Amino acid sequence: MKVHILLGPPGSGKGTQAKRLVEKFKLNHLSTGDILRDAVSKGTEIGLRAKAIMASGKLVDDDTVNGLVFARLRQGFEGDVLFDGYPRTLQQAEALGEFLSTQLIGLGYVLSVAVPDGALEARVVGRRVCSNNDCGAIYHMETKPPKQDGICDLCGSPLKHRSDDTAEAFRSRMAEFNATFQPLLGFYERKPNFRSVDGNLAPEQVFESLVQLFAESA
Repeated sequence: MKVHILLGPPGSGKGTQAKRLVEKFKLNHLSTGDILRDAVSKGTEIGLRAKAIMASGKLVDDDTVNGLVFARLRQGFEGDVLFDGYPRTLQQAEALGEFLSTQLIGLGYVLSVAVPDGALEARVVGRRVCSNNDCGAIYHMETKPPKQDGICDLCGSPLKHRSDDTAEAFRSRMAEFNATFQPLLGFYERKPNFRSVDGNLAPEQVFESLVQLFAESA
C-alpha cells in the first residue's frame, strides 16, 4: 500500500480531479471530513473528542486530525490511498511522514495542482450555483454560462452568487490559506516524489498530466 497526496488551493479543481483519479486507478479516497464523520458515527474515543471540539465552535486541532487519520490507516486498505485535503498544515505533514515511516507504509507521489491567484479569483468570482439544492449545477459566467441569464439549464431554478464567491471574500480566504499552505508546499517540494502540474490548463489536460504521473508511480 502506498499513500498519495493531492494538494491545491480552493478553486483549483483538485476535488474533481481526485474523484476521477480514484475511479480510474481504483484508489481509496480519504478526506478528513469523511474520516471525521465516520469516527463520530462510530463513537470512537477520538471521534467523540473531535465532536466536542466542533460543538464548542472551534477548529479541530492538528493532533486530533492526525489521530483520526492514523487510526484509519492502521485499519489497512486493499490498494493505494489518495489523500484529498490532508495534510493541511506543516505539522500534519511532518507527523504523517513519521507515522508512515514507523508503519512501513510507502509515500507515493505528492501532486500539487498549481494555479495563479489571479486565475483562481476569476474562477471563483464568475461562479454561479443553482439555488435548487437537489440540482446543485455549477456554472461560470465566462467559461460555462447558462443558456438563459440567471436560470439553471437543468431544472429552471434561479442561479445564485454565493456570498463567499466575491473578490473580497476570496482574497481574505486565500491570505489565510496561503499562510499555512506555503510552508506545507515548501516541505513537500524538497521531496524527490513531489510533482507539480499546471492547473490553469483545461480540466481534461490537467487530468491527463495527473494520470501520467500516477501511471509512472504504480
